[in-house]
Amino acid sequence: MSKFEEMSDYLPLFFARLREMQEILSTEAKEMEDQQQLIFDVTDQLFITTATWGLERWEKLLNVERESSDNLEMRRARLINKISNIPPANYRALERAVNRFLKNPSAQVRLMEGHYKFSVDVDIDDLQHVRLIVETLENMKPAHLAYVLRPALNERIRIKNTVTLNLRRYRRVRELRVGLSVTLDNNEVVLR
Repeated sequence: MSKFEEMSDYLPLFFARLREMQEILSTEAKEMEDQQQLIFDVTDQLFITTATWGLERWEKLLNVERESSDNLEMRRARLINKISNIPPANYRALERAVNRFLKNPSAQVRLMEGHYKFSVDVDIDDLQHVRLIVETLENMKPAHLAYVLRPALNERIRIKNTVTLNLRRYRRVRELRVGLSVTLDNNEVVLR
């Protein structure tokens, strides 16, 4: 139902049929639709995920610098990253933050046992905004941890051929005797 029909439903039938009233309603309906669009547009600026021209205000509020090469999505990702940067950060939060800058979410964050660091594995095909990913990790990671950003191919490797591995232990020179084999052990493993 259009705005014109909606407005004319509020009037008595004889009054809505008048030519003058129809002209007034058609003009007012257009104005009401324009006002409604403006209200929706302003409401969209209140949320980072839907803001367009209001992103400048968000950047000023959150003290985020805008770069000339950034598109709307990149600006939104940077702002969302800034407001969602709430300590303490666990590996899932770090993965979500890194995945915001990737085309296909492929980040995997894993703690390296026995070391004060973690690894961030990212599919090499998705790696476009390295500087922003590093900046995000530096802002979110705990101060006592280091990290290693490892771009990799996240594909499985299938071995189609047979591979034979030999583990041989040889005798030392002083252990050599006539009639004994040169090797102590000869372990063979076949991988298929």
